Amino acid sequence: MRPSQLAFVPSLLLWVAAAVKAEDVLVTVEQGTLRGKTATGVYNTSYTAFLGIPFAVPPLGELRFKAPQPAGSWEGVLNATEYGSDCVQEDGSGSEDCLFLNVFVPGVPQEGAGLPVLFWVHGGGFMRGSGSDYDYGPDFLISYDVIFVTINYRLGPLGFFSTGDEVVPGNAGLKDQQLALAWVQSNIARFGGDPHRVMLFGQSAGGGAVSLHLVSPASAGLFSRLVDQSGSFIARMTVVQDPRYHAFRLGAVLGYETEDSQQLVEFLQSVNATDLLVDQNLLKSDEQKLLLAYMVWAPTVEPDLDGAFITESPIRALNEGRFNQVPIMTGVTSAENGGGILSNADQINNLNEAFEEAVGPCLHLPTAEEQREAAMKIRNFYFGGANITAENPAPLVYMNEDLTFFEPADAMVRKIAEITDLPVYYYEFDYRGENVPVSEWGVAHAGELQFLFMRNGVDVDYNLDPDSEEEHVRRNMLRLWTNFGKYGNPTPEADPVIWQPYDLTNRSYLLMQANFTLEENRLAERMDFWNQNVPLLPYPGTF
Repeated sequence: MRPSQLAFVPSLLLWVAAAVKAEDVLVTVEQGTLRGKTATGVYNTSYTAFLGIPFAVPPLGELRFKAPQPAGSWEGVLNATEYGSDCVQEDGSGSEDCLFLNVFVPGVPQEGAGLPVLFWVHGGGFMRGSGSDYDYGPDFLISYDVIFVTINYRLGPLGFFSTGDEVVPGNAGLKDQQLALAWVQSNIARFGGDPHRVMLFGQSAGGGAVSLHLVSPASAGLFSRLVDQSGSFIARMTVVQDPRYHAFRLGAVLGYETEDSQQLVEFLQSVNATDLLVDQNLLKSDEQKLLLAYMVWAPTVEPDLDGAFITESPIRALNEGRFNQVPIMTGVTSAENGGGILSNADQINNLNEAFEEAVGPCLHLPTAEEQREAAMKIRNFYFGGANITAENPAPLVYMNEDLTFFEPADAMVRKIAEITDLPVYYYEFDYRGENVPVSEWGVAHAGELQFLFMRNGVDVDYNLDPDSEEEHVRRNMLRLWTNFGKYGNPTPEADPVIWQPYDLTNRSYLLMQANFTLEENRLAERMDFWNQNVPLLPYPGTF
């Protein structure tokens, strides 16, 4: 049990005790027969859970860092009533033998039922998280007559290590997701699911991942709707520009110096998985340490080899319309980063002393000169000639949020509306309820998740009084998300309003507060500034 699980509220303890009473249910997939268990959720909805289904060969030994291989078959009946191991986490917990998925079915599976499928990719900075019900319990979604699928994928160096060449091209974690999606295509009909109605959705790093599936040719046909919550490849931190540098720095930190990719990989395959979890600051260059936003272990553009996830700038693919043409829903919370930067004195000092070096390389622009010029304009726009300080917090908070979350989301919907007729539904979640993580700036990152999932890992009082304001908001969100999975349209009827797709004239978005309303021109002055001064161009290392 994880330490924070000891802080469960009493109502959740009662729910867990009631929900795991099982009646065996069998489903036969391509690999063999699975035994699931029935449960009853908080809305009194019965469902069947199939847990810990292996979709890939354990990525151990020589398979470490490599693309996943499909799992083989088994004899007899596989007991799918317990979650499989989490993938190795940034704190060293978890296991390399972790490539499992979980399927939750309303009632009991009925082959031919043709239910829509919601396929969830968890967040966690590509360093932590899993598909277990610790954060993503199925209770709410499953009551809306959809099948819900969660997965594990490799994280940190085990999922995103790359030598930048054919030895380890990279993106193993994304390829895990891709293989799990392919498993769903092959098997979900056995559970009563419709493989032609698979909604791929994720939040934070999970949102960044699903946005990359949008532009990955190898993901074509694996999903038919996409929901990107608070994450995008347009945020430059989502795509690492020089993974080879980090790969060889990791070897050096562990005491192995070489310039040969194969030798490096053989050494790193020989050490314990937890030995790879070194302090990321040891893997950064001095220039990278200055940056306002940077991740060491994250997706990358691969060499043009068979099996690659993506081999070109995702921004270039987006600009040229070479992406999977599916309906899209995307949005943000009202204060993703909130005031977090205000307590980071080192970052604030870097912005004062070396703004262009701290911000310029974080921008999606192709040359250092363009980055410097745009950074100067950003400093003037937000701060004028003033000193950057936590004592004048608003400009600092707004600039940080715009750079990392708000502009990437805005740029994505603008570009898709500009070059396609695809429906793009844009939202801002701003319900500041009693159980919602908020600051004076608005709703924090991930603040919407407890309205979609039973989040057992957080101290939330799930007040299910049908007349409460919070329950009203939850029901509205659940209808929107599951309608999108069913129809590719979140409001096929006015419920609570008709959510109009984004267009370049009205720039409409759904504002989710106690009541949901259709608004226009979100953060218009700030977003227009970015659109005019930081155009959506492929950045270095992604050509």
